[in-house]
Amino acid sequence: GEGTEVRLALPLSMAVSNVMIIESAGQRFGIPMDAVAETVRVARRAIRVIKTQRTTVLRGQVVPLIALNDLLALDIAPIANEDDELAVLVARVEGEELGIIVDDCRETVDIILKPLEGVLAALPGYAGSALLGDGSVLLVLDPQKLTTSRLMTT
Repeated sequence: GEGTEVRLALPLSMAVSNVMIIESAGQRFGIPMDAVAETVRVARRAIRVIKTQRTTVLRGQVVPLIALNDLLALDIAPIANEDDELAVLVARVEGEELGIIVDDCRETVDIILKPLEGVLAALPGYAGSALLGDGSVLLVLDPQKLTTSRLMTT
């Protein structure tokens, strides 16, 4: 009957999420792991353009490709590795697979996802933010909303 009782109450607006950290245009972003189908390296020579859409073939299936920099309206080309291969994160968007070209795929981490507030809450394509162990802020992307908002503006 003696001792100390500690209660920790977390607001419902926060949730623990598993995300993959990716890099693009010199910045780090997070992608929820439940949206990630796989990560691959695609040789530039294996990328084809059908009408105006970049595509590649992965395991016998044609997968559309779009650069994360294009989705974020950043005028910077993706960086290939020394073998002229691009890092591609294959995401599930509305039941289909979409290849998102990034500069690099990093580790997966568990984070406490906090929704964006104020003016930032109106930005399409972001699921929220998290504070990493090194003190930096990680913006977590929502691939479905990010690609939908981009496709509506093009």
